[in-house]
Amino acid sequence: MSAIPPKTALESLDRDELLVTVRRLLVEADSLSSRISAVNEIGIAMNRTLDLTTIQHVIAKQAKWLLDFTHMNVCLKDKTGWRVITLFGPSEPQPADLMQCENIAPVLVNGQPRLISDGSPSPFLTNYRSQLLITLSADNAVLGAINFAAVEPNSYSQDDMRIAYMLSLQLSSAIRNANIFAELQQTQETLKTLVEELDAYGHTIAHDLKTPLSNVLLWSELFKKMYGTRIPPESVRYIDTIHDSGRLMNRMIDQLLSLAKLRHTPQNRVPVDAGCAVDAAVLRFSHQLDARQIAMQVAPNMPAALGYEQWIEEIFANLISNAIKYMGEDNANPRIEVTGTTQGDQVRYEVRDTGVGIKPEDQQRMFEKFTRLHNAKAEGLGLGLSIVFRMVKKMEGSIGVESSVGEGSTFWFTLPAVMQPPQTESKTEPPLSSASVKPDTITKAEAPPPAR
Repeated sequence: MSAIPPKTALESLDRDELLVTVRRLLVEADSLSSRISAVNEIGIAMNRTLDLTTIQHVIAKQAKWLLDFTHMNVCLKDKTGWRVITLFGPSEPQPADLMQCENIAPVLVNGQPRLISDGSPSPFLTNYRSQLLITLSADNAVLGAINFAAVEPNSYSQDDMRIAYMLSLQLSSAIRNANIFAELQQTQETLKTLVEELDAYGHTIAHDLKTPLSNVLLWSELFKKMYGTRIPPESVRYIDTIHDSGRLMNRMIDQLLSLAKLRHTPQNRVPVDAGCAVDAAVLRFSHQLDARQIAMQVAPNMPAALGYEQWIEEIFANLISNAIKYMGEDNANPRIEVTGTTQGDQVRYEVRDTGVGIKPEDQQRMFEKFTRLHNAKAEGLGLGLSIVFRMVKKMEGSIGVESSVGEGSTFWFTLPAVMQPPQTESKTEPPLSSASVKPDTITKAEAPPPAR
């Protein structure tokens, strides 16, 4: 672009000369504006893909609209050093060491662009006297350089350098995004492989542990039945301890496997009869409820929710199990209540107990892995509520706890409500009915208490 005439020069021009100068400047300004627009269009085209080869093809195809050049290439940094990729014109041989080339080395080392009007012989761009060497950088790191070259001297101006610099910014951003995407893909592949290996390892370990553990449980129980009358009472206590410890270890293994399986979410959520899920969960603990004389109340007409039937049953079972575990030894009124209410497009379920309660500082970490409260009496790994938390979240719900020490706890969780009445479908394995539970163990309340 021609330099703008100084003010004194403009004042000395007559009318016709001034009009010619103004027209020339307007044409040059329009030309520069068009080139800048072309740079932006190239940037948009590059940002539509993360494939580096495609990006380089876009550059080679569109850059001719911006600059005149006989040869164009990019120098890119990889794990082994620098590589030169010719994008237009005759192929440029790869110098043995770019850092020894006086024209390109400062660009790659110091990140300073260069405009060479009449170049001297060099191992890099040897046959081109005019050169534009522009650094490619992102996040304060040099990624490489984009280089334009022409055979004739004095082919480029400062305006050309500005255009090349704008193009380099677009290309640098595209290269950075492509590199990040490639790294993410590699990381995902690595994680996928590790997860598959861990799954296989976990199932193998679980199988290897469960098989001898089943033998321990079987033979300890069988031994007690066969020789119980001939075994000293102290020895019977030892056998019971072995059996109880084996059952506890079995539950720990099941919890670890359940946590691992949570990665594989079922495909589609379906309407689930929460009342049946609660009844099936309560049935698991009928013996413990009887033994500890804990009153169990389940509200009638529990609203259905969208989710996975087995998961919802497991959630209720875990919360009821915790309520029993932390009911307290000298509880004058041991009671557990399960309610469910529809609140807009959500259903809120609550499991209340009159147990020992939870300290405020402990409530903050209730749903973390390996958290056990009242450690002196706690059993297991502390994974139960962590598993519950992940199940609820995967079903697009929320979960929380309200508790006061000595006054009991209320664990609640929400799930998406069934907006239309679910159609009755035959099930391969119908859930257990509350009719199977002992009448003195579970009763239906008159009406659910209001949700908190």
